[in-house]
Amino acid sequence: MDVANLALRTFAYATEDSEKVEKALRFVSGAEEIKKSSSTGYHGNPIMVLEARVTDSKEIKTLFRSLGKDSLEALLESLDRRLDDESFFFLRLDKQEAYQERFKLAEGDDVIAIRAKVKSYPQSRENALVSMRKFLEGELERAARMKGD
Repeated sequence: MDVANLALRTFAYATEDSEKVEKALRFVSGAEEIKKSSSTGYHGNPIMVLEARVTDSKEIKTLFRSLGKDSLEALLESLDRRLDDESFFFLRLDKQEAYQERFKLAEGDDVIAIRAKVKSYPQSRENALVSMRKFLEGELERAARMKGD
C-alpha cells in the first residue's frame, strides 16, 4: 500500500443542511467518526467544518477503486500537480454527487477535499511520485480487469 492515510474535509455552509453534508462525507470516507467544528465565513456567516480520517488500507483502496477508470486516468495525468513537497497527494470530490452516493472528481468549489499521505522510502517528492504513480496504475489495471477490457 502506497497511501498511509486520508484526511477528508468539507464545509456545511449556513444555506446547507449539515446532516446532508455529513452523509456525503460519511459515504466517501466510510468513517464512523466525523469531527465537527464551527467557524465563521468572511461575511460573518456560520460554517461547520466536517473532517474524517481513514487509516485502514482496505478502506483507502476502496475509495480509490470507487472513483472509476476515467477519474483514475485523470488523477494519473495530473499527478505532478497534485503532489506537494511533503508527499501529500490532493484530490477533490464533488460534494453534491457524494450526497447522491456517487464518486466524481470535482470541477467546482462545492467539494470534499482529500489529502492522501503517500508512503515513500526514503521520503522525497520524487519517490512519492513514483510510489503514487505505481499505486494509481495498479488501480487502473485492476479497474480494466474488472470491466473485462
